Amino acid sequence: MIESLGVYLPSRVLSTQEVLDGCRTPLRFPLERFTGIRSRRAVEDGQYSIDLAIEATSRCLARSARDPAEIGLLICCNISRLDGPMTFSYEPSTSAKLRERFGLRQALSFDVTNGCAGMFTAIAVVDAFLKAGVIDSGLVVSGEHITHLTRTAQLEIDGFMDPRMACLTLGDAGAALLLGRSTDGNSGFHALDLYTLGRYGEYCLAHATDREHGGAIMHTDSLRLHAVTVNEAILHAMDVLAGLGARPDACQHLIMHQTSEKTLSDAVTEINRRYRRTVCHPGNVVYNLAERGNTATTSHFIALHDKASSGRVRTGDNVLFSVTGSGLTVGTAVYTLDDLPDRLRDPGAPPRPSGAPAPAPSATRRPRRRVRIESVGMSPDGGSADRRALGLARLAADECLRESGYHRSRIELLLYAGVYREQYLSEPALAALVAGALEINDSVESDRARRTFAFDVCNGSLGFLNACHVAATMIEAGKAETAMVLAAEIENNLEVRPEALLGVREVASALILDAASDGHTGFGQFLFRAHPQHLAARTIEARHHGGRSYLHIHQDGDLEDHYLSGLTEVTEEVLDRDGVKADELCAVLAPQRSPEFLRRLAEALDVSPERVVNTCADGLDLYTSSLPYGFRGARERGLARPGDVGLVLGAGAGVQVGGALYWF
Repeated sequence: MIESLGVYLPSRVLSTQEVLDGCRTPLRFPLERFTGIRSRRAVEDGQYSIDLAIEATSRCLARSARDPAEIGLLICCNISRLDGPMTFSYEPSTSAKLRERFGLRQALSFDVTNGCAGMFTAIAVVDAFLKAGVIDSGLVVSGEHITHLTRTAQLEIDGFMDPRMACLTLGDAGAALLLGRSTDGNSGFHALDLYTLGRYGEYCLAHATDREHGGAIMHTDSLRLHAVTVNEAILHAMDVLAGLGARPDACQHLIMHQTSEKTLSDAVTEINRRYRRTVCHPGNVVYNLAERGNTATTSHFIALHDKASSGRVRTGDNVLFSVTGSGLTVGTAVYTLDDLPDRLRDPGAPPRPSGAPAPAPSATRRPRRRVRIESVGMSPDGGSADRRALGLARLAADECLRESGYHRSRIELLLYAGVYREQYLSEPALAALVAGALEINDSVESDRARRTFAFDVCNGSLGFLNACHVAATMIEAGKAETAMVLAAEIENNLEVRPEALLGVREVASALILDAASDGHTGFGQFLFRAHPQHLAARTIEARHHGGRSYLHIHQDGDLEDHYLSGLTEVTEEVLDRDGVKADELCAVLAPQRSPEFLRRLAEALDVSPERVVNTCADGLDLYTSSLPYGFRGARERGLARPGDVGLVLGAGAGVQVGGALYWF
């Protein structure tokens, strides 16, 4: 359930007419009448995505009595990470920054990306962590500064049929949700289901522009996207309501993703046609576009906040959320409100008491069932003619599927943890594009009984281990039976700034995870720790200069010292928790940064260097592919035999580290 909701809207009002007047090419198109958008909020000078997220989080926490130090999970899900002038942040993650800012000392933190379905994707992850007993509360945050896309589009659009027109409908906003278990058995989410149809992933693409003026741009095939989205979203909502045994009029409010008035009205018409009676009408359909525009991931909760604050949404009401986002991601959620609307209407209301006790330290919990690595795949050794992250990821996934006992249609969860990709793509999730390229339950014609949910998990070089944790928890919670986790990295600076490279090997890797049938093989409990005092030890941002986008890389000379210190501490904690001694480890699967780093790690852990798997002989960092390479390396070198236990470690910007034991 939603314990607390915080919303922030910047004060500057930008009218649709001002947007049109700012276009380099005059547009004679009734944009306001077509979309229903009269104005939207836009950031002030000096305000960016991170500022919107901070404001929303502050308001959310102020409405809860829960101590921030009790919160067990923090997920940021904004599409835009424009955190400075023409500066798009990659490392550290937004969640790492907010974790430090608000003192969320116990919170596991990472970002997810899934287009405009990002907030509900994060809610689904929190739900799994709650069901599995990993946490007692989770915070979901999004700060969407997206009107910078509008500014780019104003320079580029050459007519009203231009695929960049949707950029003129966007508005800025921040939203934050504090989630916990329902305490009364009635309020909260009764259903939350999401899936991805990757065949349509290219219908909406946001990435860096190739024009000299720089910035980001979004291309949308609005007609085809509209045709698929409306039909699929309605069918899914009908299925979910039928599964709950609920009548179509059981929900007092329908909140759809707020894109344009025409899209919402077409959906209403089609719903009524399907039910052969008036189910949807102005009294129960929320239109929130007039003064907000399309606020991307935050749109459903901006609408909920607005309508609750005005008194239209009340305690005890049922809300049906229809979720759509690039990818194409489709979803439905059914929610019953507690007294949240009353608290939103009364600024002086006391903070809501937390619905559950403070969480026990994660080290005391054991997984209910172990999740194992079923198969491994990699892009071909020696490089590939395809230098795209998408192309490399497909090669790795294909090999992983060939090695697997599962048909591709059995992959129910697909998580992508790679960071660096062509065109600095920010939407859709690369996971969705991979699912489409692999034809994994990717179209409206696919068997409706088999669906795949795809999204990106982003946390620098630690992201792959985070993604394995997410996948294992969702399997443990019964959200999926099988998951594929994959990643690819490319050198964005190779052609534009070859003197300033990341130093990563351009490869891709993939794992398929499932529940171990023997109850013994697989991951033990994951453990993550953050060292926010070193938050700025590694920062990577995409910038633009001279007509080219490039990565600006800053890394402290003692970064590896911080990693080694953190990995030593997390290793001691993992081993102590499970009663395993260092000399019992068959192998250590560590970040494959360099042979020298691995030598120093063996020394710090006081284990034999031969047991620290080294697959980076060329000196290039395997980065997000370290775990798959380490796992295969341990097997090929005879270090790991059935029944042996190894140690899996990860480290990334933040400084954040993680570890888990793995029983082979």
